[in-house]
Amino acid sequence: MRPTTSPRLIRTAAFSGLLAAAGLASSAAQEVNASATSGNNNQTGQAPSVTQGGELQRVTVTGYLIPRIGDGPEPVETLDQDFIGKQANQTINDVLNRVPSGISVQNQLTFAGNSNSPASSAFGLRGLPANATLILVDGFRFPNYPFPINSTETFVDLNSIPLAAVDRIEILKDGGSATYGSDAVAGVVNLITKDGYNGADIFNYYGISQRGDFETYHGSLTAGVSTKLLGGNFNIVTTFDYYDQSPILSVNRWYAYGDRSKLSPNYPDQPVAFFPARGNYTGNTTNNTYQVRPGVVGPNITANDFEVNGNPANTFIPIDEELAAHEYRWGGTFNVNYSPTDYLKFYDKFIIQRVEEKSETPNQGFSAGDNITIPANNPYNPFGEDLTPNGQLLREFGTWQTDVISRTFRNIVGATVQLPHDWFIDASFLYGESDATQTVYNSENKANLQAALNGTLPGYEGQFFNPFTDENVSGHPNQQFYNAIRTQQLEDSRTSLLQATLRLGGTVYELPSGPITIAGGVEYRAEELINSNDINSRNNNITSADFQGKLLSARRYIKSAYGELDFPILGDKWSWPGARALDVVFSYRYDDYSTFGEAAKPKVALRYKPFDDLTFRATYAEGFIAPTLGQLFGTPLQFQATVNDPTNGQTYNILLVNGGNPNLKPQNSYSYYAEMIWTPASKDENSWWKWAKGFSAYVDWYQIELRNEINTLATQTLVGAESAFPGAVIRGANGLISQVNANYLNVGTTLTDGIDFGGSYVTKEYNWGKLDMEVNATYIYNFAPKRLEGNPDGQTASFYVLAADDQFALPDLRLVASIFYSKHVFGNDTFRTGFTWNFSDSEHDFIDNYKGTLPAIDAGLNPPGYVHRVGEWSTVDWQISYQFGPPAEITPETPKPGFDKDGKQVVSDKGIVPLPKGSSKGWRTWLANTTLTFGINNIADTRPPLSTQGGNFFQGYDTEIANPIQRYFYVEVDKKF
Repeated sequence: MRPTTSPRLIRTAAFSGLLAAAGLASSAAQEVNASATSGNNNQTGQAPSVTQGGELQRVTVTGYLIPRIGDGPEPVETLDQDFIGKQANQTINDVLNRVPSGISVQNQLTFAGNSNSPASSAFGLRGLPANATLILVDGFRFPNYPFPINSTETFVDLNSIPLAAVDRIEILKDGGSATYGSDAVAGVVNLITKDGYNGADIFNYYGISQRGDFETYHGSLTAGVSTKLLGGNFNIVTTFDYYDQSPILSVNRWYAYGDRSKLSPNYPDQPVAFFPARGNYTGNTTNNTYQVRPGVVGPNITANDFEVNGNPANTFIPIDEELAAHEYRWGGTFNVNYSPTDYLKFYDKFIIQRVEEKSETPNQGFSAGDNITIPANNPYNPFGEDLTPNGQLLREFGTWQTDVISRTFRNIVGATVQLPHDWFIDASFLYGESDATQTVYNSENKANLQAALNGTLPGYEGQFFNPFTDENVSGHPNQQFYNAIRTQQLEDSRTSLLQATLRLGGTVYELPSGPITIAGGVEYRAEELINSNDINSRNNNITSADFQGKLLSARRYIKSAYGELDFPILGDKWSWPGARALDVVFSYRYDDYSTFGEAAKPKVALRYKPFDDLTFRATYAEGFIAPTLGQLFGTPLQFQATVNDPTNGQTYNILLVNGGNPNLKPQNSYSYYAEMIWTPASKDENSWWKWAKGFSAYVDWYQIELRNEINTLATQTLVGAESAFPGAVIRGANGLISQVNANYLNVGTTLTDGIDFGGSYVTKEYNWGKLDMEVNATYIYNFAPKRLEGNPDGQTASFYVLAADDQFALPDLRLVASIFYSKHVFGNDTFRTGFTWNFSDSEHDFIDNYKGTLPAIDAGLNPPGYVHRVGEWSTVDWQISYQFGPPAEITPETPKPGFDKDGKQVVSDKGIVPLPKGSSKGWRTWLANTTLTFGINNIADTRPPLSTQGGNFFQGYDTEIANPIQRYFYVEVDKKF
């Protein structure tokens, strides 16, 4: 990752640079690539196509409507193949997770096997939610994943896009709603697929952890051809990608398995991570609590087998849990371009991917939220009163085994007409779908379980289910009921995206400073979410269900119009020292949603270059996030939550219900961005700074204020200030909380400020070789949500501005740095080795008083006011590679004057003889354009810092920042033809 004007950012044409490195590019592509290496580089990070004459053509860069060459006011950075390859990233999620300004909000390690968005990966910039960052593929939207985060937060699944298809990734670092509409608040990530490829590339990767798990194979094929067809230019590129990843079991990582109280003195008396394997019950008459003692196996159960009114058992990750699931993915792309003339181009871009994830998680059993009762007449109940379970696992039924399969495709077909004065008209039609099916095996049928507890299960009348055993040791005390009670949960969901777009633009007037350009477009978009589930889930007849109730099916329609004006004030002929360039871009977009109404957002971006090597940028952008279909219309969703009841001091599980709100309005953002980039001597070889040529540095500052946020109030806030929220907290006849209702509201504001900084330096290649050094970092110095929270009195609520930097999953500093050494050896071969350092600063646990700004939470901390700190995480990766150069070339050369072997004089103009360049030996021919790579990630075997409190506390670490893989070995073989 590099600043947009860095000469290291990306080659003038990414695909031609890649092919030229392999000796496969056309002469025109090689010519352009040579110009890039000599300093006439493309500084915006785009990969322009190349004409037959070797001239660059304008391309559409992320953040602009007008196709362009060169940098501009929009702050765009690019992750090229060099960035991807230095750490051998094998998925798009891995690539983006190396970007310090971003966070992997959802990935295959987040709640592995127990996620409400399984088998998926989501990414967000600036510490904001995933739906605040817009993900595009080739500049167009992509279908959302059918299982939204928390059933409402929509996102594009990065796993549904094969890495082999991606040429580079462009990131717009500020707001982009004025160009792209909803979600482009924190920025825009645009995945550019491979195009204009001649030849073939076969890639194979194999990796395995030091502990023999997380075994990964990744193979891909890229092939393409460009040729003349019917008097025009025809180009086709296809890719195929296959990925297979084995699981990681929690039992194989000590920090993720066992009693956390024994792992660190900072974590005494941890809360229950899952329901206990030995049940905890409350008497419906006496309100006594009864906890099954350890080791109870039955069948004879007495009151002595229980602890009465004792502390609830703390259960940690059982042996059934996975930290990473088994993943299979395969898919590819098919891109076709045909230009019958220089003024007309037809294109079709197709992408498809299938993802399957198989995982295991503890059998969730049942709890108070299931309205299960153990009747007094159950012969195993020794207390003579009906009992309500507070939650227990049913390990004897077997683990919950989840199989998730998603199938995603998207196709764009369109045509571009090129007119005089750089005017263009582009019309396109897009359709995409993402279908996903989730099956959870070994769940429990609620009605049949209750009947078995009552002794009335048909076919088993008079036989009673015994829940009062320690299921860690009791074996199968209820096996006669398995066939009657076992069932499976099934969810089948689909999203679809339809978009028709018409864009046009071009030059309206030529100034001495450059052309004034204008562009605009109209767009129609339809989005659909269709959810369905099995009849038992739909009728709330599954205990501890994952997706119960009638699920949402909804759609919406969006009509949009947008425009852009690019006005050069200084530049070209109006250019002087201290005023080399000054230009501004105005953007505006209007959207009309069928669900809530209108949204109109402007943006202004300014670039100033006092000198060729110094660039300043500044932008102001307004944006919005449209309420999702789930937030608007979602039927009440039920979850299990743990609360501390202030009326009795007890901590227990309750039913949490989140429902939609059709009156929601969009979240609105107001953002500012400023950037400075210095690239000494990048344009002027005679500059005083020529000694620093190859160096670049950047620093930028951003501020984003997100208002009118859509959220639910915290469960504990509603419980702690019960009288302030009438109807939110529902208590049963025993006085205990049975349910908390928390529907979505427009409430709160978040203000965040941060700094990105970094630099790179690439030396010339000397006799000893070449050095390539780079560092990129992001420092978030302010992250301040304004939330409605409970007061310390437990009866009222107020708005608090929270100091949330350093909160869980949001360290204030992240950094990636690398140093690589390379040298050409044996003529055309290249040897390279280097190290990469990844650093994430410390953070707070999920249970946080926000540096004292949330006083109501202080008393609930252990000890009061104490906040656990999750330590910093630092890893170093090492990589070594060897690239065999292209095959021998025969170059005609004039023979030197001299004498032949017979003593006759050879005259220089008598003729020419071929002189081979490079080796022509057989094995060298086979290995030509082959790169062999070996690497070790996390060479110090550093474990992720311990965390036992948080949204994913049962994993033992922060899954959004760290991973449990530890030391990891891999090899790569890449062969180009």
